[in-house]
Amino acid sequence: IITYINNNNINFKGGKVFLVVGGIVIGTLLISNLNLNEPKESINHNYQYIQKIDIVKPNLIEEEIVKENIINNNQINQNHQTKNIQSLDKETTTSKIESNNANQPIHEINQNTSSEIMVTLYRSNGIVEQINLESYVAGVVAAEMPASFNIEALKAQSILARTYALKKINNNQILTDSTSTQVYKDINQLKELWGSDYNFYYNKIVSATKSTEGKYLTYNNNFIEAVYHSTSNGQTEDSVNVWGNHYPYLVSVDSHWDLSATSYLRETYKDFNIISSILGISFNENSNIEILSKTNGQRIKQIKIDNFIFSGVELRNLLNLRSADIEFIINEKEVKIITRGYGHGVGMSQYGANGMAKEGYSYQQILNYYYPGTTLK
Repeated sequence: IITYINNNNINFKGGKVFLVVGGIVIGTLLISNLNLNEPKESINHNYQYIQKIDIVKPNLIEEEIVKENIINNNQINQNHQTKNIQSLDKETTTSKIESNNANQPIHEINQNTSSEIMVTLYRSNGIVEQINLESYVAGVVAAEMPASFNIEALKAQSILARTYALKKINNNQILTDSTSTQVYKDINQLKELWGSDYNFYYNKIVSATKSTEGKYLTYNNNFIEAVYHSTSNGQTEDSVNVWGNHYPYLVSVDSHWDLSATSYLRETYKDFNIISSILGISFNENSNIEILSKTNGQRIKQIKIDNFIFSGVELRNLLNLRSADIEFIINEKEVKIITRGYGHGVGMSQYGANGMAKEGYSYQQILNYYYPGTTLK
């Protein structure tokens, strides 16, 4: 760790180092009395980017931002659904943006050319497959959204999955079948997942992808950042409050449909010692918690715990919480944490999209609402 800090000119003079696996803090180290090289430039301690070496492509170092897509497994329809819980408790997926992330000019894609595009997919089992784009989109939609959702919501998800893939391909970036890009399940995996309901659900997914074949979202003739999330707190979030980058089409909009979702509200309890260890503070029943500011989407922007200030995104990630809309209730030996929504809150809310679809909105209207100013091609 010390060698890594030195080699990367990180301005670290000693203190706690958190060991994180899959977004979960598994341990801490206390490093002191360091004799490190002086950093070449000042580094902000609130790191937005994490250096990550991709095990599929050795020596490829990318900057990672979180594109969460989380849906809860409690929303269940009465028909054909006991086996339709494939991805309902997924925590996050990630969008990797390489350092040279200039958008390449995009070529017009239509229903005919879309079916000819091949996706190079790096599977979790080490196999590299060539898959037709539309088959890939179907496998992503099946993995990323419950097939029990309304068909118009599934169509909207199909366009986002296709847009995400096309942007990756256009920028010469890889696609995997895991949360490092978009989750993908093949036919055998779906048969195992859905069992006797396979034909019903697969035909529904294919119907959604087929009816939107070749369609994708652009802004100023560039593929959009096709981020989405499970459930909002009643409003979506502006991207600048999550990743520091502003996109005119990733702004806060009302999403009241989420208020009735089973994934909307959660309570969790954390021991004082756990919070103290993770945050590097002395947290107890007398600790003072003050929300200093909120975002446009009514999530915590800055919060003060005793004399320490955290961003809402930072606190959410450190404590492994479902959203940055956080409420604390301190008890004698633990704190009750209430969260509203599930995910970063940027872009389309999947439960919101399903709510809109149930009210009769089309997939075009859903996408236009959650990504204002974009063009469907």
